Amino acid sequence: MVSLLAALSANAQVINAGIGGNNTTQLLQRIDKDVISEHPDLTIVMVGTNDMLNSRKMISYDAYSSNLALIVEKLKAAKSEVLLMSSPPVDSSYLFTRHDKHLYAQEPNEIMDSVSHIVEKIAADNDALFLNLFETFSTMNLPRHDEDLFFRNPTNSGAKDGVHPTALGYHFIAVNVFQFLKEKKLLTAPYKIICFGDSITNGAGAKGGGTVTGENYPSFLSRMVKAYCNKQEK
Repeated sequence: MVSLLAALSANAQVINAGIGGNNTTQLLQRIDKDVISEHPDLTIVMVGTNDMLNSRKMISYDAYSSNLALIVEKLKAAKSEVLLMSSPPVDSSYLFTRHDKHLYAQEPNEIMDSVSHIVEKIAADNDALFLNLFETFSTMNLPRHDEDLFFRNPTNSGAKDGVHPTALGYHFIAVNVFQFLKEKKLLTAPYKIICFGDSITNGAGAKGGGTVTGENYPSFLSRMVKAYCNKQEK
């Protein structure tokens, strides 16, 4: 008789459904095709940076909240477990090289902190799971301008980015997601996991963007899940 863990090892699948530049409006436009049609057991949603900080795509807190709640509603109706993650903080100095700082009513990380509370409330209101990545990075005082190894900057990658993680940063996100799934006992049955979001899910700036064979968080997560299940079988 095949054990549940053996079945998971054979059938576990992680799909990278992140697209650079997406906000919640665009996620809603493609959720049926890119997620629901795949019949995921778990959908991990991380979106908000473009909704709040991309000057060409910014929407209000209310519009963001409404869109995200609708995303969760659609996923729940499709019988998918839902994990909502707040987006990481940013290095405002480099963000302002691409976007006019006068367009922001608050400091960018004050905005993203507010967004993390919105995400947490939507999760609580809709019986979804919540992982506060914003708090995790902020507690570690990340990003640190031109110093840290987790977010792309001229010192670690030659890029004046400040928004997208390095491979190390993506790996760190995957570790946090993996530990969360273990703690919630979500690694005990065959699972199809879809990582749904924007460029931070896609893996912008790292090798293998949009795949699960590169250096983005879905890729690292896929390896961790399969390694864990293989280990449990022995």
